[in-house]
Amino acid sequence: MSIMTRLIISLLALLPIETLAIYKPEYVVLEKTSDLEVRQYPSLIVARTRVEAEFEDAGNLAFRRLAGYIFGGNSGKQKISMTAPVTMAPASTGEGSYWISFFMPEEYHLADLPNPDDGMVEIIRMPASKMAVVAYKGGRSEESYEAHKERLMTLLASTGWKVSGEPIWARYNSPFRPSFMRSNEVMVAVE
Repeated sequence: MSIMTRLIISLLALLPIETLAIYKPEYVVLEKTSDLEVRQYPSLIVARTRVEAEFEDAGNLAFRRLAGYIFGGNSGKQKISMTAPVTMAPASTGEGSYWISFFMPEEYHLADLPNPDDGMVEIIRMPASKMAVVAYKGGRSEESYEAHKERLMTLLASTGWKVSGEPIWARYNSPFRPSFMRSNEVMVAVE
């Protein structure tokens, strides 16, 4: 086998199957340009936790709690499928406090979900929302997030949409996926 063939097979092995079978919330695209998409999301159920941490540490701290819930750390010892994206949003106007959320698979109703064993995890229903979104590939640094958040706000300024919430960072891939192949989005509620 040639070196090139081995390299291609190695790269294919890094592509996670997760993107093929994992649940992602459905939405309707209301408006689209080359860089900006405005989506209508239905009401969705999330498991979320609040963390006090530096931006780049918050996701890792929260992930353990949320993964514990879906991997059986709940009143029914029930395993719940992993979903995408994992979202991160400011918990307040101050720095260093974030809500990290997992979407629950669409087959669940709020009453069907088991209670978390960890009191730091809560299950809530998010209202339907319109979200303006910019997508990008790359790593998970705060610098990258801030650059794309600024890009989103600049793009929105030239539309008729008004921002009605705080920006949310959505990450779609495992941290084991090479950073140049990771899919991310920055989104914000609009009206």
